[in-house]
Amino acid sequence: MKNLFIVILLIFGISFSITTAKSETKEARALVVATEKVAISSEIAARVEKINFLMGEAFDKGDVLISFDCKLYKAQLEVIKADHKSAKIQLKNDKELLDMRSIGELQYQLSESALRKTEAELSIAKLNVERCNIVAPYDGKVMNVYTNVFTSIEQRQTLMDIVGDGLLEAEIVAPSNWLKWLKKDYPVKIIIDETGEILDAKIISLGAAVDAASQTIELKAQFNNKYESLIPGMSGIVKFE
Repeated sequence: MKNLFIVILLIFGISFSITTAKSETKEARALVVATEKVAISSEIAARVEKINFLMGEAFDKGDVLISFDCKLYKAQLEVIKADHKSAKIQLKNDKELLDMRSIGELQYQLSESALRKTEAELSIAKLNVERCNIVAPYDGKVMNVYTNVFTSIEQRQTLMDIVGDGLLEAEIVAPSNWLKWLKKDYPVKIIIDETGEILDAKIISLGAAVDAASQTIELKAQFNNKYESLIPGMSGIVKFE
């Protein structure tokens, strides 16, 4: 009877060990990042006329984020439109004169060249006027604003940081020997430090190389849903069951 009891204990112990091994949880640190992030800069030198969205505010694709005072560019456009119209009239007149042999072929070709030049200038002028409004490339939120209304800004000056409204991701650094069992689409839970929430995510990519010094590899996980409380820059603990 005593031997039977010992056997039962051994069996129970083996079963418990297997269960414990299967339910072992591994942990790593994570940093929440945006899938789409861009620094908005100006393509022209101008004065800021209006900032339509401030830090933390949401916008839709196609919304005007920032607009500039473009009276100068619009005036230049009107001047070039007039030059373009004059060049068309001149070319038409020179064509009639050429047909009557009143002018030579060279004069007509010069008129053609003048028209092409004004057409190119017209395209540039229209593009500059279009650049007077910075349009949102996708749905998202404003992270930071680096300018103010009435400020004169330079070309290529950074004005605003925005992030997309898609599913957020988490950057993770894990021991490289986890690659023995860790695969793409592996489900994980991430405990966010700032809120204490436990959010579901999955591994979407494994690093292309192992860091030889630390024997670690970079992973990327994507959250399963859009969580209102979750914002880029938060951090947390990733639990691998």
